[in-house]
Amino acid sequence: MVIKLGIKLFNAVKRAYPITQSGKSTMPLKGKFSLKNPYILEAVPENKISELQIFEGKKLKTVCRILDDDNYPQILSRYRKLSSSKGFTDEELQLLYKKAFPNVKIPTDVNYDAFVFLNNLPPEIGSKFDAHGLAKIGVADQLKQLNTLLSKGIDKNKPFYTAPLVVKNSAGAGAGLGTGGGHAYRDGSFIVVGEPSKLIEESGIKHVIVNDAYYSIIKDLQQKFPQVSFVRADAAVEYFTKLLS
Repeated sequence: MVIKLGIKLFNAVKRAYPITQSGKSTMPLKGKFSLKNPYILEAVPENKISELQIFEGKKLKTVCRILDDDNYPQILSRYRKLSSSKGFTDEELQLLYKKAFPNVKIPTDVNYDAFVFLNNLPPEIGSKFDAHGLAKIGVADQLKQLNTLLSKGIDKNKPFYTAPLVVKNSAGAGAGLGTGGGHAYRDGSFIVVGEPSKLIEESGIKHVIVNDAYYSIIKDLQQKFPQVSFVRADAAVEYFTKLLS
């Protein structure tokens, strides 16, 4: 008999609490699901850890019932849609930082891939995409800024400057940094992009180019914001070329 994951998790947590003399468990009725709980983490298959982050802080009994429900894929999809409108919590952001930079402090010598690879995107393609590069702030703050943009939208009370993803003659010296070449900033961790031939203010953010600092959390970003497509900077040329083919 195969033990379902929800039952397995519940029993794993239950082991952490002693049994009274009358045979009752001291496990709290309103216990929370958390991947920080070593008993839960040990019971969760490694390939499920990223998927289950969406249930962080939810009632343990509720999460266990969802996991064992025959309609789990549909329920998970609904949770993702609800979660995407809220964005990552501060606690979830800390988990993402640890995943992206597990052994060192957040580095400053990152985010070169967009500078290198977007120079190979033909202007007749890149010029059709309105973009905004998240730069001029620290790498950690760039993730926070992206989270705010995708969960709350663009703040209409603050300037939000956009530029083409690529323009003609943008491959000159220093053109990949800032907007000196007329295009969106490329030296930050993320570049948000709109629909072809539409301003971001008109179409909203539809694509996000993820620079090399955060390659390892692209799946987490995609799960949190399923309405947006996330693409690695080193794959951006092929991706945007296919969109217009």
